[in-house]
Amino acid sequence: MKVLHIIDSQGIYGAEMVLLNLMREQEQMGLNPILGSIGDLIDPEIPLEIEALRRGLKVARFRMTRGYNLSGSLRIVRFAINQKIDLFHSHGYKGNILLGSLPRRLRKIPIISTLHGWTSIKKISKIWLYDCLDKICLRRIDAVVRVTSVNSGTWNSRILKGLKTFVVENGIPLLPFDVESVIRKDPLTVEFCRNVFVIGSIGRLSEEKGITQLIQAMHLLSAKKEDYKAVIIGEGPQRGKLENMMKRTGLSHRVMLTGYREKAFQYLPLFDVFVLPSITEGLPITILEAMQAGIPIVASPVGGVSQVLRNGQYGTLVEPGNPDALAGAISYLRQNPDTAREMAQRAKEFALVRYSSRRMAEDYHEVYEHVLRNWRAK
Repeated sequence: MKVLHIIDSQGIYGAEMVLLNLMREQEQMGLNPILGSIGDLIDPEIPLEIEALRRGLKVARFRMTRGYNLSGSLRIVRFAINQKIDLFHSHGYKGNILLGSLPRRLRKIPIISTLHGWTSIKKISKIWLYDCLDKICLRRIDAVVRVTSVNSGTWNSRILKGLKTFVVENGIPLLPFDVESVIRKDPLTVEFCRNVFVIGSIGRLSEEKGITQLIQAMHLLSAKKEDYKAVIIGEGPQRGKLENMMKRTGLSHRVMLTGYREKAFQYLPLFDVFVLPSITEGLPITILEAMQAGIPIVASPVGGVSQVLRNGQYGTLVEPGNPDALAGAISYLRQNPDTAREMAQRAKEFALVRYSSRRMAEDYHEVYEHVLRNWRAK
């Protein structure tokens, strides 16, 4: 089976890591996946393309002007037909719109779409318009895959009603936690974490990730005169706002914004607790990585997070947008290290069994087979 994965990537974040892991597993299962990477006409090689090629995966580049592009849509279809692609797999609104807007007679190939997560959107903006068009085009897609059975973000039951939906939870491979590599590449961050209680977070610096609440929680914790530091790995539009918050609250020496880091999961062993304070989520890869690393977790019960952490069995859940609750949970884990360690160990054992990338690939294969059978029957 040949699958063309379509994505418009701005960096290597959760959805990109899911896709790379999925493609690797699909190759090992005997499928033939190709990364269809969409970019602007002026884009040089995109980080996801570089990483895919480094992993030995096949890459097809599609460069086109931004916005809806009919000629770009048809170019992707022509490539797929020439390559005898069996199925399109879209990973984001750009692929949904480009391919979902085409009638079946032009597209000629079935398409499924995975709803990886949700990014905050201002109403009456270009992205908001794309979001509206995305929801319309999903009606013309053969199947929609959700990464959690819990409705999250803008994907509520009303919008999904009437769509052919499946649930395939994210999975990750066995991770190589190479702390020595981090020490060599990033000695400043390693030194920052030395001999203190370190709160770690990994994710895009955007509104829905709730990093402002983490900074506020750090301010509450630091007022207790206890020795806390926080390392926040990621980049995004809220960096300036976060830096200003840190200056106002006197936390610039206690909080480090590292920016984007390749293989950010390798930093997890430096942390005493991993915090995911998101306002909205799908099923974040960082939670699975922290579970596999055996790190105590504090997280908001949004999207699939509560389901993954089994309603608090494998991590401490706190109300989203509540810095006081976040600070209290972090403080509790510090004061009760045995409880934190036992919970983290149970989480690790559970994650290694339930959230593997092989299981994810097998579940997707079942979805593919179902869609192809229905397509051929029509």
